[in-house]
Parts: sequence; C-alpha cells; structure tokens
Amino acid sequence: MDSSWFPVVLGTLSISLAFFIIYLVFHNHLIFDIGKIIYFIVLIFFFFVFGSWLYRYAKNKSLIREDYNDMSKLSFITFLGVLYYAFAFFYTAYVGISSFVAYLFYYLFIFFYIFVLLVNIVLNYNLYTNKYDFNKVTYAILVPSIVMSANIILSSVMLTPPISSYYSTSILDTVYFMVMVAFGISFFQFLFVGISAYISHISNRPNYLQTAPAAMIPVGASSMLIINIMFMSQFNYINIFYVPLHLAINISIMLWGFDLFLFLVSGAIALTHIKRRQSMVVWAYVFPVGISTFSDYMIYAYTKLEIFVYSIIIFTAGLIILYIYAWVNTYLINVKPVKK
Repeated sequence: MDSSWFPVVLGTLSISLAFFIIYLVFHNHLIFDIGKIIYFIVLIFFFFVFGSWLYRYAKNKSLIREDYNDMSKLSFITFLGVLYYAFAFFYTAYVGISSFVAYLFYYLFIFFYIFVLLVNIVLNYNLYTNKYDFNKVTYAILVPSIVMSANIILSSVMLTPPISSYYSTSILDTVYFMVMVAFGISFFQFLFVGISAYISHISNRPNYLQTAPAAMIPVGASSMLIINIMFMSQFNYINIFYVPLHLAINISIMLWGFDLFLFLVSGAIALTHIKRRQSMVVWAYVFPVGISTFSDYMIYAYTKLEIFVYSIIIFTAGLIILYIYAWVNTYLINVKPVKK
C-alpha cells in the first residue's frame, strides 16, 4: 500500500468524528459508544496500512524516489500528521489523559508540525521550480496546507482547560503561536495554490474524471479554517493574540456558505459519475465532509442556530454515503479485474 491509502484511514476515522459530533449535539450515549468502537478499529487499520507502507519501501527502495516525484503521493504522506492529531484528540475523549500523556502529546505535536512543514516546503519548492507538469496539478497539493492548520484538532484540546493546566505558560504560548503561523500558511496557500489547481483541472479535460474527486478537498480546507478561527476566540485568555468572538462567527459563517457550495458541487460530480470507475483519489470525497461536521458544530455551539443541526445531519448522511461509494470504487480498482 502506498500513501494513497492514508486518506482511506482518515476517511474511516471521519465516521468516528461524525458520530462524536452527533453525540455532542443530541447527547446520545449509544452514538458515542459506536464512535468509540470505530476509533479503536481505525487504530488497528492504521497500523496495518502504515506497516504495509513501510514494507513497500523496504522491499523496493527505488519507490522512495518515485513517490517523491509524484506530487499526490508526496502530498498524501502529510496525512500522517492529521492522523496523529485526530488519534490524540480522540484519545483524550475516549480514554482520558495524564501528565505523562499530555507531555507526550506535546512533543509529538512539535515533531509532526515540523514534519508536515518540511514536506510542504519541499512540495512547494518542486512546484515553483517547475518540477511538476502543470496539467497534473490537482487539489491534492492542498493537503499539506490543510494538515498544517489541522494541528488545531489537537492544539484545541491542549490549550483548553482542564488539559491546559498540565502545561506551563511558555508551552501554551508556543502552541498558540504555532497555531497562528500554521493558519497563515494554510489560508494563503488555499488562495494561491488552490487557484492554480483549479485552472489545471478545468484545462485538463481528457483525464478530468481521475482528478474530479479532489474538488471536495477545498471543503476540508475551508472547514479547517473555520475550526481554527472559532477556536482562536477561545484562546484569548492566553493573552498573546486577541480574536473577537463576533468577528470569528461572522467570518466562519461566510466560509461555511462557501463550504456548503463546494459540497453540493462535488456531491453532484459524485452522483453523476456513480457508475464510473475512479482512482484512489475518490477518497477525497470523504474526509473533507467529516471535517465539515466539526466546523458546523463549532458554529452551532456559539450561535445555536438550528440550521447547523440540520447541516450536521446532512453532512453526516453525505459522509456515510460517500464512504460506501469510495469503498465500492476501491474494490473495483484493487480487487475486481477489468473486463476486456
């Protein structure tokens, strides 16, 4: 298995996230328990995929350079970062935390933050020095920038009481500073690199179906920006940066509208091509929708607008449908032979 299987793990973990969000909205403990079971199943699945990924390189070291030159596969390696953030987040929700675990999470947070940043730098260096064919540039190149801002999944827990009491003031300051820096990188990459990917896609008509699912990735990007903005207003107590709550809500609502628009467009693409066999990029339909349930809940927690309850339900239903759809395509790609 190559790095294109990491989105499969993240897509499955998104189901657990969606169930956790449903629990937070409706306080149904059965839903919570189902999400918890899925979490531990995904942990096992991750170690299987991760071990297979390492074995692939051990068996054939030439694949390292081959994947380095493949823009999508290099981008997807950064999914290791968001998987760590998500696994650590759910660990605090489903298991709990101690002083030792809190500091372990912090040091691993630093490691994966730097890891994702370095891959992002290398990827953009290759992009700016024309090492990639422009016609092959897709929204997959946004993945490292999304993962940069995805640190908020874990840092939101680290910076929020009572878990923040485990850390010194200097650690809280450092983590919040890293959140702000990552947000800036993600925001401007979303604008500039995202536009390049859009132009490349619409000009590459012969192979549009192979990259069409990546149209859902900006949903994850805008949702992650919403989550960052909404949490920043909660971190004002640290007394470094100040983000007014009403401003955070206003900006988040505007981003949510764009989020919903992209979801409907990508959903229409998936629906109209439901009988067509697609590549592993089909998993790009899944994980961004899971992130959207999180961002919707963040807005709902402050505004209490009922529309976001319906939005969470719709996104969760769409997530499950797209998850099944992606597995069917994965089966057709990897198991079922092509009829000649």
